[in-house]
Amino acid sequence: MSSTFGGASSKRRAITRIAIGVAAAVAGTAIVAAPAAASTVSGSAAGVAPTDGSMYRVVDQIGARALWQQGITGRGINVAVIDTGVADVDALSGADKVVAMVDLSGESSYLDTYGHGTHMAGIIAGRDPGADPASAASRPDWFLGVAPDAGIVSVKVAGQSGAVDVSQVIAGIDWVIENAAALNIRVLNLSYSSGSTLGYRTDPLSFAVERAWKAGIVVVVAAGNDGRNEFELGMPAQNPYVIAVAGAEPRNKKWKVPSWATSGDGTRNPDLAAPGTSIVSLRAPGSTVDVNHPSGYVSTHLFKGTGSSQAAAVVSGAAALVLSARPGLSADQVKALLIGAADGGAITPRDARKSGNGLLRVGAAHAAATPNAAQTWPAADGTGSLDAARGGQHIVIGTREIRGEITVLGTPWEGARWMGARWLEGSWDGARWLDGSWMGARWLGASWTGARWLGGSWTGARWLGARWLGARWLGDTWTGARWLDGNWSGARWLGTWD
Repeated sequence: MSSTFGGASSKRRAITRIAIGVAAAVAGTAIVAAPAAASTVSGSAAGVAPTDGSMYRVVDQIGARALWQQGITGRGINVAVIDTGVADVDALSGADKVVAMVDLSGESSYLDTYGHGTHMAGIIAGRDPGADPASAASRPDWFLGVAPDAGIVSVKVAGQSGAVDVSQVIAGIDWVIENAAALNIRVLNLSYSSGSTLGYRTDPLSFAVERAWKAGIVVVVAAGNDGRNEFELGMPAQNPYVIAVAGAEPRNKKWKVPSWATSGDGTRNPDLAAPGTSIVSLRAPGSTVDVNHPSGYVSTHLFKGTGSSQAAAVVSGAAALVLSARPGLSADQVKALLIGAADGGAITPRDARKSGNGLLRVGAAHAAATPNAAQTWPAADGTGSLDAARGGQHIVIGTREIRGEITVLGTPWEGARWMGARWLEGSWDGARWLDGSWMGARWLGASWTGARWLGGSWTGARWLGARWLGARWLGDTWTGARWLDGNWSGARWLGTWD
């Protein structure tokens, strides 16, 4: 492949960034460790037949390549990825690829030091420099996401530990809503589950994603990875407005629901399923996932992971394709097209609680007539407890555990007073959220210059010789929480990114 971590890219460009830090958080330095061992996987080099988990194969499995050959590649659509940030990798460095960044994690670095966000962004819209979607059928060595010409808006809410408070995720969603028009954000990917004990109508995070949906943004979320015997989707997948995605795995030329997939309860089920097993996407060298899960290593720039996170990212890319061809569609119409075209007979067991309407078929969704769709579910109001929305998962910033009805900023949470698009009569105006300040919040006119990014250089496996102190980031840790991410090539995650 043409992209490397060691050399400069000739396609660096100006990018919008917002530096936002959480008070009392300790900024991580940088990253050093490389995976302990390397391995090769089909699709990582020219001339090798791709495996099912390669993006080369995934785009064929869902029918995206046929759309590429019609010139439908996601161009003109930006996808917000609320996650752990993105790494400075060539497949995310093309013109108009990462169009804006905001950091709500406390690290104030924008970089993906955990590794999850880079993987999601790659699946959605990664593109190797010089790779041409129209002629990619003969180039399995090229890396191309589902919507290779879509743009990415990176909303970083978690740092090197992967830890995130639900109030940070809600803040990220609120930021996307406030900036959607200016940044042309049409799709929001949230591969995350909070573990909330509340129902969708009172849960604050559920209310936040519903606000985004009703603002015209197609919100795609992961259904969860708690196993098929857990008959309740994660939050915010329980909200019936958004698109909840279950993972699927290929078996003997057919598809099946994997053992780690969370089932619905018969009333709120996944809307559809998409490939989610051993998906080969972009690697964030030296990140937590990269260092701690060497079995996921594919090449200097690729890594494989499994979960409904990956499946949700596939659907986010598909939504971007549909909208790039038919930009006048509403969010409800996009959802109706995707679930209406899903193939119920392609996946076993044929059970709506496990796979919803069936396997994603984006080509068929694009070809279908525009539906007269309008969802009318009972609305959420977000009046439930913020601490209950955390589901028993609490982060520690410095020595302070974030607990009770306060945000990660330490400001009071008064969800019952949400009105319209504003919280407590306050909104994002560059530095304010719930009357609290994200330190240093402002628009920056930073730029990519050569191999440098935010003042640091990638040199082989090292980041300017800097290293993380100890085994964890000193500003942000989990206390007793676990991730719901499925696994990175067989190793379970400890956390809650689905």
